[in-house]
Amino acid sequence: MPEPDTFSLLSSPNIKQVQQNVEQTPLFDHRSYSGRKKTLPRCEIRSPASSMDGTVRSVWADNFKAESRLLHQIAPRARHVALNMQYPGCVFVHGNSRNHRDLTAEERYELIRANVALLMPLQVGIAVRTDDGRRFAWEFNLRGFDITSGKHARDPKSVAYLTGCGVDFSRLPRAGIDGYRLRWLLRDSGLIRARPSWATFAGAYHVAYFVTMMYGEKLPHSLNAFMEMVRQLIGRPLYDVKRLAREHDRSCVGALSNVVGKLTAVPPGEGISKSKPAGTGSIMALLAFETLKKKLGADMEKYRHELCGLQVV
Repeated sequence: MPEPDTFSLLSSPNIKQVQQNVEQTPLFDHRSYSGRKKTLPRCEIRSPASSMDGTVRSVWADNFKAESRLLHQIAPRARHVALNMQYPGCVFVHGNSRNHRDLTAEERYELIRANVALLMPLQVGIAVRTDDGRRFAWEFNLRGFDITSGKHARDPKSVAYLTGCGVDFSRLPRAGIDGYRLRWLLRDSGLIRARPSWATFAGAYHVAYFVTMMYGEKLPHSLNAFMEMVRQLIGRPLYDVKRLAREHDRSCVGALSNVVGKLTAVPPGEGISKSKPAGTGSIMALLAFETLKKKLGADMEKYRHELCGLQVV
């Protein structure tokens, strides 16, 4: 259980809980990253052809070590990385307004912080484009959330949607990956040190969950402090595809799949599975980002670190 003041924000008069009688539970096992270098066996990249063409690699506890070795080989060559987090919805609304457009950026952050503090992430999708043009994508399934436990907050509609998308809720608590192990992998692999350009779609919650996981601690109280943590973690090149798409074409709106279709970002003849939501989401965000980067050129630089759902709506 968390310390008494761990989620003090949840008692803020501005935040209202949609579901009642939900026990507050820690987001992660907050084991700190020691910074110690650990040598993994070197391996040549000899993956099946299907893994080299953008197919999502589903990662659980039983194949985590094998996929870790591959990521160690790929990460130092990363040029573009796209992030997608899946989580069981939201259970809080802001007392000032249910319409995000009516809230200030600080109020939107206050709401995000409350939801991220209480709801556990389910999956982390990472898509990587290397300097030689290859594409890899992983979907890391996290241990922690137990759908049979009344103590773990969730939005039933979101859970139903994710179940339909292929999230195996029954397998997560017994076969998922501990968050601290994934944190160590992403830091030690060289993915952060490679300083790639990062992309996400409607990224406020995706980035908030990622920051929490990578630091192993709750989010800071202020928006400015949060954005500073983002800059320290992944550097300046962070872009929200939803923001870029809207600047490119005002009609390029809606869900990520709609934006990708509007941009014709998926190469001809390539199908993208929808059965792995985090992994698929990261691939689509990566493809859309790369398409928009070509279209916008240097103009996209002005939209760095502008996250939809936070600074913009």
